[in-house]
Amino acid sequence: AMTVQPENDATVVSCGGSPLASAKLIRDVEPHDVPPVPTEEARAAMASYPGHTFHPFPTCYVCGTGRDEGDGMRIFPGRVGDAEGRQRVASVWTPHESMAEDTHTYVDEHRRASVANTWAALDCIGGWAGDMAERLMVLGRMVTAVDTLPVIGEEHVLVGAKKGAEGRKTFTASTLYDNDGRVVARAEHVWIAIDPETFGR
Repeated sequence: AMTVQPENDATVVSCGGSPLASAKLIRDVEPHDVPPVPTEEARAAMASYPGHTFHPFPTCYVCGTGRDEGDGMRIFPGRVGDAEGRQRVASVWTPHESMAEDTHTYVDEHRRASVANTWAALDCIGGWAGDMAERLMVLGRMVTAVDTLPVIGEEHVLVGAKKGAEGRKTFTASTLYDNDGRVVARAEHVWIAIDPETFGR
């Protein structure tokens, strides 16, 4: 069992009295957009997704290859051309009907994916932009700005980029675009390299 409760200016998730994660609203940080990739290029890049041959977490809800459509997002980012000197990865993603918050999640006339699924979509693509296949990492911190919510059944493009590295930390960014090329949401991440032999013990 886990508890979720407010603590100072954050919401903290704990298990057995030990904090696991925290979240808070911030107003002084704005994630930068990763330059877009054409839809066809992003779709083609999915064939070279490293997770097809090696995946440390194959049942991951977002990028796991062991998930069926409707059971996971099946976001499979592959390498695309560099932009502004940064290596990028990209994938197309069509939000499944199961990813709406409930039957009343609408903005204007469109049914849309939940906020939680929008955040999730921006997560793992950062790890694969940061060479997940070569250096096993887990998410340490993520800052996200959501402009709107993705339309259920509409094809979107996700683009991720590596920003740098320092010791065990890798810094990445990701941006979600709709089928008209407009920014839906964006994020920046800090990933922490782990020892696969001891992780989870």
